Amino acid sequence: MFTILQKTWALFFGFALISLAHGLQGTLIGVRSVIEEFTFISAGLIIAGYYIGYLSGALTIPIFLQRVGHIRVFAALASLASIAILLHSVFLHPYSWFFIRIITGVSLSGIYVIMESWLNNKATNETRGKLLSIYMIITFVFVGLGQFLLNLSDPAKVDLFILVSILLSFSLLPILLSNTEQPTISDTKYFTLKEFYILSPLGFISALMIGLAHSALFGFGAVYVSSKGFTLFEISIFMVSISSFGALAQWPIGYISDKIDRRIILIAITFIAAGLSIFIVISSYLSFILFIILSGIFSAMSLPMFSVAVAHVNDFLESNEIISASSTFNILIGVGSIIGPILVSSSMTLVGPNGFFIYLFIVHGTLGLFGLYRMARRVKPRDLESQYIPLPRNISAAGMEMNPVIEPTQED
Repeated sequence: MFTILQKTWALFFGFALISLAHGLQGTLIGVRSVIEEFTFISAGLIIAGYYIGYLSGALTIPIFLQRVGHIRVFAALASLASIAILLHSVFLHPYSWFFIRIITGVSLSGIYVIMESWLNNKATNETRGKLLSIYMIITFVFVGLGQFLLNLSDPAKVDLFILVSILLSFSLLPILLSNTEQPTISDTKYFTLKEFYILSPLGFISALMIGLAHSALFGFGAVYVSSKGFTLFEISIFMVSISSFGALAQWPIGYISDKIDRRIILIAITFIAAGLSIFIVISSYLSFILFIILSGIFSAMSLPMFSVAVAHVNDFLESNEIISASSTFNILIGVGSIIGPILVSSSMTLVGPNGFFIYLFIVHGTLGLFGLYRMARRVKPRDLESQYIPLPRNISAAGMEMNPVIEPTQED
């Protein structure tokens, strides 16, 4: 493990700073939109803008990587993200924020592709799984820690926007000053949407529903708790509980899903999450501690949906098809993520802040019902060779190459 970290510390240190900034800015944007009295619909469009940029960047940034190389593109994107966050404090208008968040989405998705390509280039067959685990731990831990930075200053001031910009700019140093060699990047192949649906209808619908749910949970979570009148510290605790409980649940749920039909696990956790949504609404009026506990358990059911669904799709694939399928899977999640914030904002506009968890109840319940339908239509595949791998929800096709159950695209 020490040898792995010795070779990759600069990448992980830079990525930790990016994750710290990402965790802070996501919550900061949500809280500031409430302070500025943006409507729920406006906030939904702003958050959707990020996912529009994220999906666009994932599809286009590899073209620039092939033309000018990883280091130049990484420096350009990190600088662009650093500039974009400062623009929020200059142009205090929801439509301006919408376009600024598109820029942020493009920048961060490109950064993730570059980081994951670099890490995959450093991986060997023996270290592939360890690198993926370290990557996931850093993602959840530092995104969670970023939430607490919200308490360092008043979100109504410019200070926190400057802090995000500093973190993003500082993340450049360990990457650009290290002697890390640039990796090569291969062309990403995709299943057509029709081919993917035929391959796994449940995987197809799961990807859309996960996008609908998780974009609302992380994009609109801060808007929800802020509109409920919680303090900055309580908002931080809520967002950290969402990240940490979701991360901790990955391994036990994954262990069980490798033992029995994954569809049973996927259906169970989606229905449990749907049921908890109702109790969370009630608990928000009774006890903050109970509210946090139930929200954490909800996240522990909801966040592993991504990895369970990926493993379920992999059950029907050859090892050399996993990256292509993952690319299409991520596109579907991106589509769902763009629509999710708009739908949840509409729900909150109709019924108030509690429309947030009512929306999540509907999304999770719909996926659970579709899962039951698919179990009645298709039997479990025999002699499964795939396995559950805990994955961060923002992982790209480049990151999937670190998956130890696939055939590496190149030898080190």
